[in-house]
Amino acid sequence: MSRSRTFRRAGPPMRLALFAGWALAGLVGSTSAQTIEKPPAPVVSAPAAVPAGTTIIEAPPAAPGAVEAPAEEAAPKLPDDIQVVRFQGPEGLKVEVLGPAPEVVPVGDGKGLATVGMKVGVGYKLRVSNFPDRPELEVFPTIEIVGHLHRPATIDPGKFPIRVNFSEDDLFAAAERGRLVTQVVYLEDPEQALPLKTAKDEPPTVMLNPAEEPLKVASALGRVMAIVRIGGRKPTTVELTQPLGDGLAANGCPFTTSAGTRCGLPCGFVCGTPPPANRRWLPRDEYLCDGGDRAMPLHFGGNGGLTGIDPRDAAVVFSDDKRPRVLPTNTVCIYAPRFASVRTIIGANESLTVLLLREAGDVQKTAMTAIKEGPKKINQNTASETNRSRMRASGLRGRVFAGENSELRVLSGYDNAIGLGANRLVQGAQNAINRQRIRQDISKAKPVTITRNAGAIVTGIVEGPGQMVMTWTPRETVGVETPPNRPGISVIKQVSTDQAEPGDIVTYTIRYKNMGNTPIKSVSIVDSLMPRLEYVPKTALGPKGTVFTAAENQSSSLELRWDLPGALAPGAEGYVEFQALVR
Repeated sequence: MSRSRTFRRAGPPMRLALFAGWALAGLVGSTSAQTIEKPPAPVVSAPAAVPAGTTIIEAPPAAPGAVEAPAEEAAPKLPDDIQVVRFQGPEGLKVEVLGPAPEVVPVGDGKGLATVGMKVGVGYKLRVSNFPDRPELEVFPTIEIVGHLHRPATIDPGKFPIRVNFSEDDLFAAAERGRLVTQVVYLEDPEQALPLKTAKDEPPTVMLNPAEEPLKVASALGRVMAIVRIGGRKPTTVELTQPLGDGLAANGCPFTTSAGTRCGLPCGFVCGTPPPANRRWLPRDEYLCDGGDRAMPLHFGGNGGLTGIDPRDAAVVFSDDKRPRVLPTNTVCIYAPRFASVRTIIGANESLTVLLLREAGDVQKTAMTAIKEGPKKINQNTASETNRSRMRASGLRGRVFAGENSELRVLSGYDNAIGLGANRLVQGAQNAINRQRIRQDISKAKPVTITRNAGAIVTGIVEGPGQMVMTWTPRETVGVETPPNRPGISVIKQVSTDQAEPGDIVTYTIRYKNMGNTPIKSVSIVDSLMPRLEYVPKTALGPKGTVFTAAENQSSSLELRWDLPGALAPGAEGYVEFQALVR
């Protein structure tokens, strides 16, 4: 799969010329978010003894103060089956919706060629004309919305539209070369998003070869939202009145709305793993969630180093004089969906080849080769040879004299004499007599009579207002138990906003506090950023003397680390802070 990016700036906003002559009215929504005041920037220096890429924070930052946000206003309400779509392309390009009629929706910031509302599962026919340098050309794309967003109620619907980009290459390939351009717009999965810094009006695009299926590739990279096909054939009047659709929106949407109810709209391809039982299935591809411990659990390896730091993980590492420990932070999420697209261009190639007839003659003469060989005679004369072996008769005699071998054995015997022994025990008869005298124990007791005369006792208590009935002071201390020395630390991660677009800068703050009754040593804070977050240089803050380092992680982003100085006393608290650019 070959990948290429095409970035073209959209021209000034233009009026959308609709086929039936509708006018679009822009409704702008407002949102507000709770922010954290940025403390004064510390003086940062890098001594010569510190390795490269390490920063020592010299001045402690001031404690951030929380700014009380005003009450959020409700954004313009749209029907659940209406999705905002924005068309983008070269300056001067004209886009018309031939049918069905689009919906009037908020236009957001007003950029792009046109912003309209389209129903999920409905196909629309378009006309694109007024090409750059070729105003006479026109193409007739089709678009079908197969997915939708689950926006919170306080977010303007026009802020995150589905962005469809018409590039010059695609338009001229369809108009002049007769190609069919297929573009599938999908919502990126933040875990496998491309680590590219793009403007919000320039979504990343992947070019596929004709052998690949764009719908299948887009489903593997995220959630399919729209299917666009660009061709040069002009539709007939009958085709304009016929409904358009591939039936891809027939599947039910498994996600949960912001109100906690099941989404009742049809949905296209969904990428994700269902949550555990009795848990809400939120569309995680619409949020940037950072912090916590997601994939491999955080643990210490054989060399004592921390392992399992995956992109988007954040934790605090400390020691309690016995062994190192690690505690993940909480997870904070920002509503920041980003769209991307894959496209392919297919078409018939015409090739004309003219071959002239050519005659070739090849004459061969029969050739004959005669080989004559006379008889050959080979004689080999071998003289007779005689091999004789003469041996003198000899005799070998062995004489053995008869001998005698006498062996005399004397019989021997072993006698074991055991004498009989006798043991007698003579015991005479014994008589044991135990005689006891009869004892008589007589106890005489006189009858005892107890007489008690008690009269009726009446006790009355009269209480008035402000009268204390009974008071006492403690006079005895039973015991005092000294609590054991146990370490304890709390860590909380915060973010300065609840929504962001590509190109926005957000501030992350990680607060920590020693909740135990013993000092904590070797405290470090680690935060590994996900692909769509880019660390803004020289924005890391922390206590005085903190050593800050940044190294590349697995997702082509950075892993940030703050090594705090000294020990953290019981009850002591602090924070670290940095800024990140949303890609």
